[in-house]
Amino acid sequence: MKQGKSAQIKAFKHQNTKHKFRENKKLAPFDYNEFAGFLRARFFLTKNNTYQPAVFEAASFFLDDLIATMVQQNFSAFTSDERVIVNLNEAMQATLVQSTDRDWRYFVLLTPVLYDIQAFLAKEGQVSPRYGVQTTKFDPNFWKMIMRTVMAVNYFRFQGQDVAKLMSESSAIDDLQFKFLKQNGDADDFDLETIQEVFRGLTVTLPDLKNADAKPLTPALTADQLEEEIAFGKRMVETFQKTSTAGVVSDQEMALLQALHQGLAEKFQADHHQWTASLIDTFVKEDLFDYWQPVFDSLDGLGGEITRYLQFLASKKAVTDFKKMEAGLTGVDHYLDVAALNKLLGQLTIADVEELVQEK
Repeated sequence: MKQGKSAQIKAFKHQNTKHKFRENKKLAPFDYNEFAGFLRARFFLTKNNTYQPAVFEAASFFLDDLIATMVQQNFSAFTSDERVIVNLNEAMQATLVQSTDRDWRYFVLLTPVLYDIQAFLAKEGQVSPRYGVQTTKFDPNFWKMIMRTVMAVNYFRFQGQDVAKLMSESSAIDDLQFKFLKQNGDADDFDLETIQEVFRGLTVTLPDLKNADAKPLTPALTADQLEEEIAFGKRMVETFQKTSTAGVVSDQEMALLQALHQGLAEKFQADHHQWTASLIDTFVKEDLFDYWQPVFDSLDGLGGEITRYLQFLASKKAVTDFKKMEAGLTGVDHYLDVAALNKLLGQLTIADVEELVQEK
């Protein structure tokens, strides 16, 4: 399970490993979490102050997906005792195509930072014992075309259409991506007004949470029990923050975890001893944003912190059967991260997007 960004940065700062390429040195066994966590932390520390928060969050999500794609495409090489040369253009295109659960604004905000991400991974690869990259000269118009095509594919996917069949039988996707194009001399821009109008009323299709079918428990909690559960949640979350490494548990994470206590008590009549994976999945899917307002700050990996908090509660004997709950929560971390990102992106106006892209 992916750690939150703050936890990964702390781990990175305490690493003693020297990430310098030594041609004849045998590599240690490949650990994906360590590899991805190192790159994510490096990106945060070197780029976080370069972009506006909304742009950085989009870039951070893409980088995380891109690292996963790099490893998937070269899994045998990464897990062997050899240095991998990654075809970065191919990995970037595959990552974008697989971004099937993102609001259209995600792709627009990504466009001006794609070159920086490519350059970042190339630079890190120069000193990494694990990988290097093979790439070509960056062409902004080519990547904007890829973005428009992915948005067009997602439009039909959100409608429930068979995209593969559509691509083989018609030019609808290509026609739509051209509709999203606004030419500006030699530079290709996005026709944001058209894109917004095309996607108006469509809901982004998120991954399915199979356990999200819980119903409120009976009997209902009394007013005193509700008040007690909310107060207990506040105390536990504060203790969780104090007993964690300094700076790892952010204010946003604390608000999320307190919302978990309050929402499960008020909507599902469940105190912490009654929590199950199904109750948590259902709350995250149906009610979370009634209790918690995310902000553009270290969203990627935030969902995984729920399990870490549950483990903390288990150590205090405050939840029942943590292992069963952990096994049942598969997928909720990614769902929460992407749902929060999409919610915030969906609140951006065209003027907001234009300003963010110009400011980078």
